[in-house]
Amino acid sequence: MAHGLVPMIAAYFGKPGSYSHEVAARRFPRNAVLKSCRMISDVFETVMRDAADYGVVPIENTLGGPIYDTVDELIRQNEPPIGLTVCEELSLHIMLSLLGRKQAPPKRIYSHFVPLKHCGDWVRARYPGAAILETESTSEAVERAASEPDAWAIGNRGAAAMHKLHIIVPKLGTKAENITRFYLLGRHSGVARSATHTLLVFGLQHRPGSLVMALQVLQKHKINMTRIVSRALPHNPEEYLFLVECEGTMIQPHFQKAFAELTVKSRHLRSLGSFRVVEKFE
Repeated sequence: MAHGLVPMIAAYFGKPGSYSHEVAARRFPRNAVLKSCRMISDVFETVMRDAADYGVVPIENTLGGPIYDTVDELIRQNEPPIGLTVCEELSLHIMLSLLGRKQAPPKRIYSHFVPLKHCGDWVRARYPGAAILETESTSEAVERAASEPDAWAIGNRGAAAMHKLHIIVPKLGTKAENITRFYLLGRHSGVARSATHTLLVFGLQHRPGSLVMALQVLQKHKINMTRIVSRALPHNPEEYLFLVECEGTMIQPHFQKAFAELTVKSRHLRSLGSFRVVEKFE
C-alpha cells in the first residue's frame, strides 16, 4: 500500500461515470487516485504490476448473474505464481437512467449487456425506431451518446453532467432489486480481523458425485456457501474449475480443517482471500 506523500491508487473497470467508478469513489473518498481501465482484465493486470494498490471489479448482478470476465480472471489466479487476493466485497444499489438529448428521438441506444437485459424490452417498445447496441461498459455507452447527436445511452445518471447529457428517464428497471456486487482486489496475503468470508477455487475429478463430496466437506464443518460458479477448462472443456465463496476465514480452526479435507477431495485448491463484506452503497 502507498505510504507518506505518495497517493494510493485504485484501479476500476470502465470509464469515469461507470458504476465501478462510483463504487471506487465511494470506497476511497479522500486522497486516492482513481485509475480507469478499459477491460476487467486490465484491472487485474494493473494491480499485479503494482501500478495500483487496489482494483475494483464487478462480480455479480442480482438480475444479470455472474460477471464471467471477472470469474475467468479470478480462476486464472489459481495458476502459480500466487497473484491477487480479494480484500473486500462491496455492493451498489443500481439505478439505471436513460440519458441523451431531448431535441430528437434517438436512432441508437447504447448500453452494457446487463442493463439491456434488465430493461431492453421496455426501451424497444418505447423507441421502436432505435437500434439497441451493446457496449463494453455503461460509461462507454454514455461517452458514445455524448459524441453522437442522435444517440442515447442507458447508464449511471451521475455521468450525465460529466458528458453534458439530459436525464430523459431517471429510473429504469424491474420490480426486482437491482444490486451489483464488486470485489476489491489487492496483493495482501494476511487475513484481517474484520474478515467474514473466503473465496476458494478448485478443480475436481471428472467422475459422478465429485462435486457433492466436495460440498459435503463444507456441510460437515457447518460452513455456509454464499456463491458458486463453474467454468470449463479451456484446454479440456469436459472438466471444470469451481469458484466458491463461503462464510468463514482461513484463520478459524474449523475452516482450516475443512480446507485440509477439501484439499484431499479436490485438485489445485487455493484460497483467493478472506475478506469482509461492506454494507451496501445506496
